Amino acid sequence: MNEEKLVVALGDDLYEVERPWALDGASFKGGRITDVAVDADDNAHVLVRYDRYVDPAGLPAVVVVAPDGSVVRSHELPGVTDGHGITIGPRGQALIADRDRHEIQVLDGAGAVVLRLGERNRPGRPFSHPANAAVHPNGDIYVADGYGNSVVHRFSAGGTLLKTWGRPGAGAGEFTTPHDLAFGKQGEVIVCDRENNRIQFFDPDGAFIREATDLFHPMGIVVEPDGCILVSDQIPRLTRLSPEGKLLGRCRPVLNAGHGLAQDRSGNILLAEIRDNRLTRLTRKG
Repeated sequence: MNEEKLVVALGDDLYEVERPWALDGASFKGGRITDVAVDADDNAHVLVRYDRYVDPAGLPAVVVVAPDGSVVRSHELPGVTDGHGITIGPRGQALIADRDRHEIQVLDGAGAVVLRLGERNRPGRPFSHPANAAVHPNGDIYVADGYGNSVVHRFSAGGTLLKTWGRPGAGAGEFTTPHDLAFGKQGEVIVCDRENNRIQFFDPDGAFIREATDLFHPMGIVVEPDGCILVSDQIPRLTRLSPEGKLLGRCRPVLNAGHGLAQDRSGNILLAEIRDNRLTRLTRKG
């Protein structure tokens, strides 16, 4: 007998929930799934990390999963201690936030480091436990520096620090744990301001545009091809907003919060559940 699948909705769009999908962290050498990103071929790049206090020998890794759920390849990250976030850039490069080493690593397709941002083991130069990084359409790299700092940094494609903005607080342009970021259709930098229960919109130079609230500890963010915005939060919920930040739809697809969030070209949505240590896929119907 086939198991009946859970169906959820985001506005008029329906999705079948596959949970778990493809793999869980425990089956991959005892690690924990912390984030997921999708490349131009719709392969999911799953970031698996380890608790070094529990398993000092564990090495973080990236596991690449094909759209059919099969594992294509994996590579360990011997230079990463605390892999927190992963995104894929326009040339297929992977950006890894090594949170507790205060460093962003940019890797090529084979896993070789081609660029480092920040000074390893030197908090404040400029990072203090960064959460995630992403490449803007203009080629610059933006970093949500969210656990020790309350700022966003802008770097050139070559790694030169161009701009830093933000400070602790709850006002416009202030942050309490900027946890993830993505880019709007007009180039806006959209930041998950986690403990302030909102996302904030900025122009590429850091000027505040607006905010969207009614979110509880937003964790992951994706901008869809039409400019709509997906946000996972800790209720746990998945929310779709208009490009301006107006509510379009909302569902509860997971038992615990989606710490990481991604979407493929078919509109399927992936959630990395670090607490339950698995991937969930929402497969779009119709």
